Amino acid sequence: MPRSLTVSSGLAAAAIALLALSGCASPSAPSNTEDTSSSAEAEAPESTETESEAPAGDQSVADACALVQSELTEVSTQINDASTELTEAVQSGDTSGARELFGQVGTRIDEISTQVTNPEVAEAFGAYSTAWSDFETLFGQVSDAVDAQDQEAIQEAASGLTDTSSALVDSTQGLSDVCTG
Repeated sequence: MPRSLTVSSGLAAAAIALLALSGCASPSAPSNTEDTSSSAEAEAPESTETESEAPAGDQSVADACALVQSELTEVSTQINDASTELTEAVQSGDTSGARELFGQVGTRIDEISTQVTNPEVAEAFGAYSTAWSDFETLFGQVSDAVDAQDQEAIQEAASGLTDTSSALVDSTQGLSDVCTG
């Protein structure tokens, strides 16, 4: 009984972290995307002039943010679509599905990183990517401990999920600040 409670607690913390991620990314993405879209449509000639003044290949903050917001919205959708599987994982203690999803999300975040060339946005997104990687690594430790039925390792790894979840939320806020500031 205590093992299953700890396993469920650890997986619940992981699920909460992902839902916090999707909750932070989704609300800012649509509102900023809408703002960016209406601004881009209204000021399309000015954007073109600004881009032509910059050296070829440079990405504006607005363009980088639009890319990141669009891509993170897709990642959030992927996470939301998998919420049922995450809930089942919490209840059953089977971490394989959640671990696979987290790995897919991490891979997608790495792919997005290669597309962000604006230095300011790249720095903020790099912090976000690092926070995700740390979360994914820690969840891997939880998963390994669950598979080994190592109660002490489960408790130790699960306790770190709160910090990594907070780092994800903080890095999401930092990215939002760069894109809206």
